[in-house]
Amino acid sequence: MHPHPSPPDIYRIPRPAHGGDAWRYPGTIDFSANINPLGPSSSVIRAITRALEYVNAYPTDGRELSLLLADKHGLMPENIVLGNGSSELIKAVCEVTLRPGDRVLIPQPTFSEYEYFSVIYGASTYEVPLPPVGDAHMHLHPGGFRMLFLCNPNNPTGSSISPHRIEELLEEAERAGCLVVVDEAYQEFSKHTSIAGMVESHDTLVVLRSMTKFYSIPGLRLGYAVTGERTARMLRQVLPPWNVNTVAIAAGVAALGDKRFAAESRRYISKEKKHLFQALCRLPGLRIHPSDANFFLINIEDTGMSSFEMKKKLVKKGFLIRDCSSFRRLGDRYIRICIRKHDENLKLISAMEELLNG
Repeated sequence: MHPHPSPPDIYRIPRPAHGGDAWRYPGTIDFSANINPLGPSSSVIRAITRALEYVNAYPTDGRELSLLLADKHGLMPENIVLGNGSSELIKAVCEVTLRPGDRVLIPQPTFSEYEYFSVIYGASTYEVPLPPVGDAHMHLHPGGFRMLFLCNPNNPTGSSISPHRIEELLEEAERAGCLVVVDEAYQEFSKHTSIAGMVESHDTLVVLRSMTKFYSIPGLRLGYAVTGERTARMLRQVLPPWNVNTVAIAAGVAALGDKRFAAESRRYISKEKKHLFQALCRLPGLRIHPSDANFFLINIEDTGMSSFEMKKKLVKKGFLIRDCSSFRRLGDRYIRICIRKHDENLKLISAMEELLNG
């Protein structure tokens, strides 16, 4: 284990900002958090209720959930590491991998926790600009870096890298001694399949998965890492005991068993995504970026409003959107909205139409 940076260094590192702060805006419809609007499913709610009977005891090690996840990906339970949300696993990966002076490559804009925990553990971070602020033909060269983070599909842009391209990067990274961390938090909403199975042939791959977004349980905090057995043992070594609680484990088991909910969610979100995209494209001053996830990044520069101003005005109308100014390189020209239920999407479009034409 390597020494942590001194406390003064840590205090100078700003905490990342996130969406999903609807508790600050009571009464609003939350379009800022990219959560499946159809959940939690009834089977998950029942499992949560039953699990409350056992909260007077410490949680299990989650073996049942690990077995189900291993089966889902065609792997062994030894390849699965449960986490209190994938953010805990990002921290753990940085803790076991990085030493002061290491270099980490992060395409930007993306989820801010990659940079935050890299810097916490003493690394220097380097950016590759992603569309819409960079080259559409992104060139990633893992050589000279200790770690590469990829969010796939990427938050907030919604863009994806094909499994074939990721495999090419993995081969290059292995030659360079670079760990590749692929965050698949939004994979269930994507047209691409998971690359989790690649951990069998690539020792330098860690795939992070979230169960909170697709199954709509962000308040329970549940994620997992898929990786080689050696890396999995290292991650478990630094994670705290009982890091995943009894209720979250029960919810995860129930969620994986509800195939009908998963299929219905994919159909519903795909249909609403198409409708919402078409409706947004008809509004003046907006440039909507195609997305492989359940949200859209929108350039609002032509509206004459900043992202903060638009968020403030829509909150007054009862809608919470994501002001993307906290993402690197986006400035105050972008917002992000997620896909919700049909009637809620219609209400948002009506409110935005009134705002932009008023």
